[in-house]
Amino acid sequence: MRQILLPALTLAAAFPTTAEAQENSPEKMEQGESPAAGGVPEKPEASEDADADTTVDRLTLTLGATLVTSYISRGLVFAAEASVQPSARLSVAAPELDTGPVSDVSFHVGTWNNIKIEPTPEGVDPDDFNRFYEDDVYAGIAFQLGEDWSVSATYYRYGSISGAFASYNDFELIVTYDDTKLWGNNPPLKNFKLSPSLRSVQEGSRPNRRDALYLQPSITPSFDVDLGATSVHVAVPLMLGLSDHYYDGREGGTYTFGYFRTGVQFSGKPAPDTLPGLTLSAGADLWIPNTKVASGIDGHHFVGSIGISWTH
Repeated sequence: MRQILLPALTLAAAFPTTAEAQENSPEKMEQGESPAAGGVPEKPEASEDADADTTVDRLTLTLGATLVTSYISRGLVFAAEASVQPSARLSVAAPELDTGPVSDVSFHVGTWNNIKIEPTPEGVDPDDFNRFYEDDVYAGIAFQLGEDWSVSATYYRYGSISGAFASYNDFELIVTYDDTKLWGNNPPLKNFKLSPSLRSVQEGSRPNRRDALYLQPSITPSFDVDLGATSVHVAVPLMLGLSDHYYDGREGGTYTFGYFRTGVQFSGKPAPDTLPGLTLSAGADLWIPNTKVASGIDGHHFVGSIGISWTH
Protein backbone atom coordinates (compact mmCIF):
# COMPACT_ATOMS: atom_id res chain seq x y z
CA MET A 1 0.00 0.00 0.00
CA ARG A 2 1.47 3.31 -1.07
CA GLN A 3 2.51 5.64 -3.84
CA ILE A 4 3.19 9.36 -4.52
CA LEU A 5 5.11 12.11 -6.41
CA LEU A 6 5.49 15.87 -6.88
CA PRO A 7 6.07 18.18 -9.81
CA ALA A 8 9.64 19.12 -8.98
CA LEU A 9 10.85 18.71 -12.52
CA THR A 10 13.34 21.53 -12.11
CA LEU A 11 15.23 19.34 -9.66
CA ALA A 12 16.00 16.93 -12.47
CA ALA A 13 18.09 19.57 -14.17
CA ALA A 14 19.64 20.73 -10.91
CA PHE A 15 21.30 17.43 -10.09
CA PRO A 16 23.22 15.07 -12.38
CA THR A 17 23.00 11.38 -11.75
CA THR A 18 21.52 8.01 -12.47
CA ALA A 19 18.84 6.22 -10.69
CA GLU A 20 15.01 2.69 -7.09
CA ALA A 21 13.89 4.43 -6.55
CA GLN A 22 12.43 3.18 -6.21
CA GLU A 23 13.54 5.74 -9.58
CA ASN A 24 10.33 3.99 -10.01
CA SER A 25 11.49 1.13 -12.11
CA PRO A 26 10.51 -2.31 -10.85
CA GLU A 27 14.01 -2.79 -9.44
CA LYS A 28 13.54 0.07 -7.03
CA MET A 29 11.05 1.35 -4.54
CA GLU A 30 8.18 3.16 -6.18
CA GLN A 31 7.48 6.65 -5.18
CA GLY A 32 5.09 6.93 -2.36
CA GLU A 33 4.81 3.20 -2.08
CA SER A 34 5.83 1.29 0.95
CA PRO A 35 8.70 -1.11 0.48
CA ALA A 36 6.21 -3.54 -0.94
CA ALA A 37 6.80 -1.93 -4.27
CA GLY A 38 10.48 -2.16 -3.87
CA GLY A 39 11.52 -5.25 -5.78
CA VAL A 40 15.07 -6.52 -5.82
CA PRO A 41 17.61 -4.41 -3.90
CA GLU A 42 20.56 -2.95 -5.77
CA LYS A 43 23.68 -5.08 -5.75
CA PRO A 44 26.57 -3.66 -3.71
CA GLU A 45 29.35 -2.33 -5.87
CA ALA A 46 32.74 -3.99 -5.75
CA SER A 47 35.49 -2.14 -3.92
CA GLU A 48 38.16 -0.53 -6.11
CA ASP A 49 40.76 -2.21 -3.90
CA ALA A 50 39.33 -5.66 -4.41
CA ASP A 51 41.59 -8.33 -5.93
CA ALA A 52 41.02 -10.25 -9.10
CA ASP A 53 38.41 -12.39 -7.35
CA THR A 54 36.40 -9.23 -6.60
CA THR A 55 34.96 -9.21 -3.11
CA VAL A 56 32.05 -7.02 -2.06
CA ASP A 57 30.75 -5.83 1.26
CA ARG A 58 27.97 -8.13 2.38
CA LEU A 59 26.00 -5.41 4.15
CA THR A 60 24.20 -2.63 2.32
CA LEU A 61 22.33 0.02 4.33
CA THR A 62 19.95 2.43 2.63
CA LEU A 63 18.33 5.37 4.46
CA GLY A 64 15.83 7.60 2.74
CA ALA A 65 12.92 10.02 2.97
CA THR A 66 10.33 11.11 0.42
CA LEU A 67 8.05 14.15 0.57
CA VAL A 68 4.72 13.50 -1.15
CA THR A 69 1.71 15.67 -1.86
CA SER A 70 -0.62 12.82 -0.85
CA TYR A 71 -0.34 9.12 -0.06
CA ILE A 72 -1.97 6.83 -2.61
CA SER A 73 -1.31 3.11 -2.76
CA ARG A 74 -2.73 0.47 -5.09
CA GLY A 75 -5.11 3.10 -6.39
CA LEU A 76 -6.65 4.04 -3.01
CA VAL A 77 -6.14 7.32 -1.11
CA PHE A 78 -4.79 6.61 2.36
CA ALA A 79 -3.77 10.18 3.29
CA ALA A 80 -4.94 13.20 1.32
CA GLU A 81 -2.53 15.41 3.29
CA ALA A 82 1.08 15.98 2.30
CA SER A 83 3.34 13.49 4.09
CA VAL A 84 6.95 12.60 4.64
CA GLN A 85 7.88 8.92 4.25
CA PRO A 86 11.14 7.96 5.99
CA SER A 87 12.55 4.48 5.44
CA ALA A 88 15.51 2.27 6.27
CA ARG A 89 16.63 -0.98 4.63
CA LEU A 90 19.46 -3.39 5.42
CA SER A 91 20.44 -5.97 2.81
CA VAL A 92 22.83 -8.88 3.48
CA ALA A 93 24.41 -10.64 0.50
CA ALA A 94 24.64 -14.45 0.72
CA PRO A 95 26.95 -15.56 -2.14
CA GLU A 96 27.34 -19.00 -0.56
CA LEU A 97 23.72 -19.66 -1.61
CA ASP A 98 24.45 -18.99 -5.28
CA THR A 99 23.92 -22.26 -7.10
CA GLY A 100 23.00 -23.27 -10.63
CA PRO A 101 20.83 -20.58 -12.26
CA VAL A 102 20.40 -18.76 -8.92
CA SER A 103 22.79 -15.91 -8.13
CA ASP A 104 23.07 -12.61 -6.26
CA VAL A 105 21.12 -13.96 -3.30
CA SER A 106 20.47 -11.46 -0.50
CA PHE A 107 18.25 -11.09 2.54
CA HIS A 108 16.66 -7.78 3.50
CA VAL A 109 14.90 -6.22 6.48
CA GLY A 110 13.56 -2.72 6.83
CA THR A 111 10.97 -0.23 7.94
CA TRP A 112 8.75 2.27 6.08
CA ASN A 113 6.61 5.03 7.55
CA ASN A 114 4.07 7.66 6.53
CA ILE A 115 3.91 10.81 8.66
CA LYS A 116 1.42 13.57 7.82
CA ILE A 117 2.91 17.06 7.85
CA GLU A 118 -0.03 19.27 6.93
CA PRO A 119 -2.24 20.80 9.65
CA THR A 120 -4.45 18.22 11.31
CA PRO A 121 -8.26 18.52 11.13
CA GLU A 122 -10.04 20.88 13.53
CA GLY A 123 -10.54 19.30 16.94
CA VAL A 124 -7.60 16.91 16.59
CA ASP A 125 -4.59 17.42 18.86
CA PRO A 126 -1.59 18.10 16.54
CA ASP A 127 0.78 17.01 19.31
CA ASP A 128 -0.81 13.58 19.49
CA PHE A 129 0.38 10.59 17.46
CA ASN A 130 -2.35 11.15 14.86
CA ARG A 131 0.24 12.30 12.31
CA PHE A 132 1.86 8.83 12.31
CA TYR A 133 -0.53 7.20 9.87
CA GLU A 134 1.50 4.09 9.01
CA ASP A 135 4.52 2.28 10.45
CA ASP A 136 5.64 -0.91 8.70
CA VAL A 137 8.36 -3.50 9.11
CA TYR A 138 9.36 -6.13 6.55
CA ALA A 139 11.81 -8.93 5.80
CA GLY A 140 12.50 -11.01 2.71
CA ILE A 141 14.85 -12.52 0.17
CA ALA A 142 15.90 -11.43 -3.34
CA PHE A 143 17.89 -13.20 -6.04
CA GLN A 144 18.74 -13.33 -9.72
CA LEU A 145 17.30 -16.23 -11.76
CA GLY A 146 19.35 -16.91 -14.85
CA GLU A 147 20.72 -13.85 -16.64
CA ASP A 148 17.53 -11.86 -17.07
CA TRP A 149 15.07 -12.51 -14.22
CA SER A 150 15.00 -10.88 -10.78
CA VAL A 151 12.83 -12.23 -7.97
CA SER A 152 11.96 -10.69 -4.60
CA ALA A 153 9.78 -12.30 -1.89
CA THR A 154 8.90 -10.22 1.19
CA TYR A 155 6.72 -10.42 4.31
CA TYR A 156 5.23 -7.15 5.58
CA ARG A 157 3.63 -6.22 8.87
CA TYR A 158 1.56 -3.06 8.49
CA GLY A 159 0.82 -1.06 11.61
CA SER A 160 -0.28 2.38 12.77
CA ILE A 161 0.95 4.10 15.93
CA SER A 162 -1.99 6.50 15.69
CA GLY A 163 -4.49 3.64 15.43
CA ALA A 164 -5.61 4.77 11.96
CA PHE A 165 -6.11 1.10 11.06
CA ALA A 166 -5.71 -2.33 12.63
CA SER A 167 -2.45 -4.19 11.94
CA TYR A 168 -2.29 -6.92 9.31
CA ASN A 169 0.17 -8.80 7.08
CA ASP A 170 1.11 -8.91 3.41
CA PHE A 171 3.09 -11.52 1.47
CA GLU A 172 4.60 -10.07 -1.69
CA LEU A 173 6.30 -11.59 -4.74
CA ILE A 174 7.85 -9.44 -7.49
CA VAL A 175 9.26 -10.91 -10.72
CA THR A 176 11.05 -8.60 -13.17
CA TYR A 177 12.54 -9.27 -16.59
CA ASP A 178 15.65 -7.39 -17.77
CA ASP A 179 15.05 -6.78 -21.48
CA THR A 180 18.23 -4.73 -22.04
CA LYS A 181 19.83 -7.19 -24.45
CA LEU A 182 16.74 -7.23 -26.68
CA TRP A 183 17.63 -3.73 -27.84
CA GLY A 184 21.05 -4.73 -29.18
CA ASN A 185 24.03 -2.39 -29.34
CA ASN A 186 22.01 0.60 -30.56
CA PRO A 187 19.01 1.14 -28.29
CA PRO A 188 16.67 4.04 -29.18
CA LEU A 189 17.88 5.90 -26.07
CA LYS A 190 20.89 5.49 -23.79
CA ASN A 191 20.47 2.46 -21.48
CA PHE A 192 16.89 2.07 -22.67
CA LYS A 193 14.76 -0.80 -21.34
CA LEU A 194 11.11 -1.60 -20.58
CA SER A 195 11.55 -3.69 -17.40
CA PRO A 196 8.31 -5.72 -17.58
CA SER A 197 7.32 -6.78 -14.07
CA LEU A 198 4.55 -8.56 -12.17
CA ARG A 199 3.92 -7.78 -8.52
CA SER A 200 1.53 -9.96 -6.50
CA VAL A 201 0.50 -9.28 -2.91
CA GLN A 202 -1.55 -11.65 -0.76
CA GLU A 203 -3.10 -10.08 2.34
CA GLY A 204 -3.06 -12.01 5.60
CA SER A 205 -5.26 -11.50 8.70
CA ARG A 206 -6.85 -8.33 7.34
CA PRO A 207 -9.46 -7.22 9.93
CA ASN A 208 -13.14 -7.10 9.08
CA ARG A 209 -12.93 -8.50 5.56
CA ARG A 210 -11.64 -11.34 3.40
CA ASP A 211 -7.94 -11.27 2.57
CA ALA A 212 -7.50 -10.01 -0.99
CA LEU A 213 -4.99 -10.92 -3.70
CA TYR A 214 -3.57 -7.88 -5.52
CA LEU A 215 -1.85 -8.08 -8.93
CA GLN A 216 0.14 -5.26 -10.53
CA PRO A 217 1.44 -5.91 -14.07
CA SER A 218 3.66 -3.11 -15.34
CA ILE A 219 6.28 -1.94 -17.77
CA THR A 220 8.59 0.97 -16.98
CA PRO A 221 10.31 2.46 -20.03
CA SER A 222 13.49 4.09 -18.77
CA PHE A 223 16.67 5.67 -20.12
CA ASP A 224 19.54 7.98 -19.15
CA VAL A 225 20.02 11.59 -20.24
CA ASP A 226 23.53 13.04 -20.10
CA LEU A 227 23.97 16.43 -18.45
CA GLY A 228 27.58 17.35 -18.90
CA ALA A 229 29.74 14.77 -17.17
CA THR A 230 26.79 13.30 -15.30
CA SER A 231 23.39 11.87 -16.19
CA VAL A 232 19.77 11.78 -15.04
CA HIS A 233 17.73 8.58 -15.10
CA VAL A 234 14.23 9.01 -16.52
CA ALA A 235 11.48 6.42 -15.94
CA VAL A 236 7.85 6.33 -17.12
CA PRO A 237 5.82 3.75 -15.14
CA LEU A 238 2.78 2.21 -16.84
CA MET A 239 0.81 -0.09 -14.55
CA LEU A 240 -2.57 -1.58 -13.74
CA GLY A 241 -4.06 -2.47 -10.36
CA LEU A 242 -6.11 -5.70 -10.31
CA SER A 243 -7.60 -7.75 -7.47
CA ASP A 244 -10.14 -10.42 -6.62
CA HIS A 245 -11.96 -8.31 -3.99
CA TYR A 246 -9.66 -5.48 -2.89
CA TYR A 247 -11.62 -2.79 -4.76
CA ASP A 248 -14.98 -2.07 -3.14
CA GLY A 249 -17.64 -0.49 -5.36
CA ARG A 250 -19.19 2.88 -4.56
CA GLU A 251 -22.59 1.20 -4.66
CA GLY A 252 -21.60 -2.17 -3.28
CA GLY A 253 -19.85 -5.23 -4.64
CA THR A 254 -16.20 -5.42 -5.73
CA TYR A 255 -14.34 -4.85 -8.98
CA THR A 256 -11.34 -6.56 -10.55
CA PHE A 257 -9.91 -3.43 -12.19
CA GLY A 258 -8.84 -0.71 -9.76
CA TYR A 259 -6.72 1.85 -11.61
CA PHE A 260 -4.24 2.78 -14.31
CA ARG A 261 -1.16 4.76 -13.31
CA THR A 262 1.50 6.58 -15.29
CA GLY A 263 3.80 9.57 -14.81
CA VAL A 264 7.45 10.48 -15.04
CA GLN A 265 10.26 10.10 -12.53
CA PHE A 266 13.77 11.45 -12.40
CA SER A 267 16.68 10.30 -10.27
CA GLY A 268 20.39 10.83 -10.12
CA LYS A 269 23.53 11.29 -8.10
CA PRO A 270 24.40 14.99 -7.59
CA ALA A 271 27.98 14.22 -6.49
CA PRO A 272 28.96 10.79 -7.88
CA ASP A 273 32.65 11.29 -7.12
CA THR A 274 32.52 12.79 -3.63
CA LEU A 275 29.17 11.36 -2.42
CA PRO A 276 28.57 8.22 -4.50
CA GLY A 277 25.93 6.90 -2.09
CA LEU A 278 23.67 9.96 -2.38
CA THR A 279 20.65 9.83 -4.73
CA LEU A 280 18.03 12.51 -5.33
CA SER A 281 14.68 11.84 -7.01
CA ALA A 282 11.58 13.74 -8.11
CA GLY A 283 8.51 12.95 -10.12
CA ALA A 284 4.84 13.36 -10.92
CA ASP A 285 2.22 10.60 -11.07
CA LEU A 286 -1.17 10.49 -12.73
CA TRP A 287 -3.71 8.09 -11.20
CA ILE A 288 -6.76 7.18 -13.28
CA PRO A 289 -9.15 5.07 -11.17
CA ASN A 290 -12.08 2.88 -12.03
CA THR A 291 -14.75 5.46 -11.26
CA LYS A 292 -17.04 2.72 -9.93
CA VAL A 293 -14.53 1.96 -7.15
CA ALA A 294 -14.61 3.76 -3.78
CA SER A 295 -10.98 4.87 -4.14
CA GLY A 296 -11.15 8.42 -2.80
CA ILE A 297 -10.14 9.67 -6.28
CA ASP A 298 -12.61 11.57 -8.45
CA GLY A 299 -11.83 11.24 -12.15
CA HIS A 300 -8.04 11.44 -11.92
CA HIS A 301 -5.43 12.65 -9.49
CA PHE A 302 -1.90 14.04 -9.78
CA VAL A 303 0.60 13.29 -7.01
CA GLY A 304 4.08 14.71 -6.70
CA SER A 305 7.16 13.62 -4.77
CA ILE A 306 10.72 14.60 -4.07
CA GLY A 307 13.13 12.30 -2.26
CA ILE A 308 16.63 11.68 -1.00
CA SER A 309 18.44 8.45 -0.13
CA TRP A 310 21.85 7.38 1.07
CA THR A 311 23.30 3.93 0.44
CA HIS A 312 26.41 2.60 2.14
